[in-house]
Order: sequence, then structure tokens, then C-alpha cells
Amino acid sequence: MANYKYGMNLIRVSNTTDWSTLVPDVVKEFNMPMQNSGKQYPGVITFGPRWNINDGGGPAFITTRLFESVEEVEDYNQAGMNQIKERSELVNSIHERCRSFTFVLSKILINAEYKGSGKPGVLSRTIFKAKVGKIDEVIRFLTSYIESLPSDASVPQLSEVRTGPIGVVRLVTGYENAAEAELGYDRSRSNWESPEVQKASESIESMTRNVSRILDNSI
Repeated sequence: MANYKYGMNLIRVSNTTDWSTLVPDVVKEFNMPMQNSGKQYPGVITFGPRWNINDGGGPAFITTRLFESVEEVEDYNQAGMNQIKERSELVNSIHERCRSFTFVLSKILINAEYKGSGKPGVLSRTIFKAKVGKIDEVIRFLTSYIESLPSDASVPQLSEVRTGPIGVVRLVTGYENAAEAELGYDRSRSNWESPEVQKASESIESMTRNVSRILDNSI
């Protein structure tokens, strides 16, 4: 299993009227090399509800790329500025049908390990916003949570966001389908009254959960 160090998320919020036309195009872009060298980066692309339900727009498309070093992140950014013409034109066409797009870089603290019986079909993302000065406590709590999981359970990816709002930690888990994701949520929720969770809640400002369908996966 690769030891990924960083993850880059491209979050696109689609327009309310054009989102269905984006599905084949974002999958095509996902699999298209950026440059003539053919260099590609492992990742996953998902489609699902946008994070802020009070904001206008259609569903969100999230493209995640994984890197084994910060140097690879720099190479990826450079490649993005020197894309082949066909890919550049496709990206422009996609963004014309989007309300917004944002890049978010995260440092990976624990790598994911999927152990489902079938191919992963959805990703559950839980975003924790730590109170000022409390991010290390939140990371320690989530690390302890991951270490306490049964040996046959999928290991979530734990990462700290390095661009945008400070103090944001992400927990990303793959599931075979939405029903399995719901069972995973119920298992986690059953422990919320424990002393450990109650103590950790004192360090957390907010939590947001999102379950998205996997459109393509090259990890």
C-alpha cells in the first residue's frame, strides 16, 4: 500500500441546470493526462450533495489526487498550468457549467485501507472544525478512534487541511454502498455518550458529514 503524504481536493459546485451534463466530462477529465508525458496521479472522483446546503447551486463534484511527497504536489500544480490543449479546453467547458470551484490541500496523517467485500461505491467524509488551539487534541482523539476499530473494519483516511480555514481535520471512509455507510454512521453514533467522546467534544467547534457516490477510482 502506498504511503501517501498529501491529498489535493478540487471541489466543484455545479449549476442547478447543467449538472447532469458534467458527469461524463468530469470522468473523462479525471482519466486524461495533464501533459504529453502521460503523467497521471492516483485519485478518486465523487458526486454528491454540496457541503453548504444554504448556498445556491447543484451537486458537488470532488476530484481527489494523492501524492507521496510535497514535491509531487508541486509537480502536479506545475502540470496544471501546462495542460495539453484538449484537456485545457475540457476543463474550461466544465467550469463554465459550475457555480464555483476550490482547491484544498490536506496533509495525510493516517492512510486509508479499504476492507469491504466488494468494490467501494461511496465515500463518507466527516469534516471537523477544531476550536482555536485545540486541533492537536482533535487529531489525538480521531487517531485513538481509528486505532480502536476492529481488525476487519476499513481504516479511514485522517488528514489535516493545510489551505483555507485553519483547524480543519478530515475523516474519509470508503464503503461498498450507501447502506453500509449508514451502518458505519450508526456504529459511530452509538458511542457519542461515552466519556471519551464527551471530552473530545469540548475541543470541536463543528462537524459536517457528507456521503458521495464514487464515479471513478484509480487508487
